[in-house]
Formats: sequence, structure tokens, C-alpha cells
Amino acid sequence: MTQPAQYHGNCHCGAFKFNLKTPKLTEVYACNCSICSKKGYLRTMPAKDEDLVVLNGDETATLSTYECGKRTSAHKFCPTCGTAVMGRMNSGETPIGINLRVLSDVDLDSLPVLTSDAANLEPLYQVPEPLETGVVPEGITPYHGSCHCGAIRYTLLNPQKIAKATECNCSICSRNAPLWIYPLTTTVRFDGIDNLTEYTFATNSVYHGFCKICGVAIRERFVEDSDIGLNLRTMNGLDLSGLEIERVDGKAMSSPFE
Repeated sequence: MTQPAQYHGNCHCGAFKFNLKTPKLTEVYACNCSICSKKGYLRTMPAKDEDLVVLNGDETATLSTYECGKRTSAHKFCPTCGTAVMGRMNSGETPIGINLRVLSDVDLDSLPVLTSDAANLEPLYQVPEPLETGVVPEGITPYHGSCHCGAIRYTLLNPQKIAKATECNCSICSRNAPLWIYPLTTTVRFDGIDNLTEYTFATNSVYHGFCKICGVAIRERFVEDSDIGLNLRTMNGLDLSGLEIERVDGKAMSSPFE
């Protein structure tokens, strides 16, 4: 029998910290459903309540909850930093799925990813209505995006088709799993921006914005830049599998994260 291992995890701001006892991780699970795709979850399934030891915070009081579809599971995220921590099934003997991106002592790149196909399960996800673009100039491609619940929507008028994205391994991006592009701020129009929570840390030069209702990471706002970071996971209908991914070692460029 495989001996259990203990892993430490936390949201980025540290409001919720825990230890997870589970058999040594040899693989991770991904899902292509609408919410898992937008959040970029990598999970271990399943876990029992006794496998999770909370060290700081409280699952109910500290974390926000979002439910969708058939409401068979509750997606838990930190309302301060936006980190997606876990999902709790509303029934069953093994109720917890931990987002492995929040674990501090796991090399996820070294583990095979098993993907489950849940994108076409009923009820099908209803994509939020896109924002009106008006007359689009010749040579401009419109892209429509949103958080999962639709409280925040946006339209990007891009001068070229999107073919590349940036993936960063810094402490916040490794947890939130965004795929970034950096268009000019003036090319993006938002609706529902009052539903955006912003989180900043370290030098306070970048504000990471996520939906306060569903927790999906939407954008990066830079204090001294005319560009904006948009998370391509939030673009509805965009085929992420066809993108060229540039990996940036943000971890090496920042102060050590504790």
C-alpha cells in the first residue's frame, strides 16, 4: 500500500493555509468543463475531510463559494487574492478536490495530466452575451470574453489574430493559471467592472483582477504601463490548444515568495 505523503498549500495572501495528506502524487487531473477551463484547475481527486488539516483560516468563513450548472460542487476561492483553493462535492464519500496549483512543494510540470471530458455534459454552459462592438474597422479582429458567471464581460478589438500567449511561473500566476496577452488598454472595453476585485503585493506595481462572484482571474492592470494583461482562458470560443505558449520565468525575477 502506498504510504501517504503530506503537502502544504495556501492561497497567495496566506489567509487560508492547510496541510493535505494523500498518497504521493504521481499524476494530476484536469477537466475541460467551462469553470475548470476558465480557472485552469489541476486537481487531485478524491480526498476526505480528515485528509485536509486547516492551519490558518476557515473553509466556510475565509473562502468564498461559487456554484454553477447542477450545483453538484462548490468552488472555493479566496476573496482577497482570488486563489482557487478547492472544490467540495455536495454529496459522496470523498467530498474534496484540491487545486494542486496551491501546493508549495509539488513540481506539477513533472507529473502527467489526465483530462476528463465534461464540456458537453448537461446542462450545457450558456456563454454570456458578448458586448456590442459597433462597426469593426477593417483588419481588426474582435474577441469577446467573460468570467464564468458573466458578471464581468469584455471585448478586445485586436489588430491581429491571437496566436501566442504568455505563461508565467511567478507565485500568483502559478496559482491562478492565466494565459496572458498584453494589448493596449484602449483596445479593451469592460462591462461590470464593479464586480472586479483587485489584489496587489510586493512592489504594488501590478493589480491582479478577478471576479468577486465566481473567482475567475480576468486581467492585470499595470500602474506604469499603457498595456493591460488579459487572461485568454476567459475568451469565449478561443481554441487554447492551438496557441504558441511562451513560458516566462517570473519566479526567478521576483523576490522569494513565503
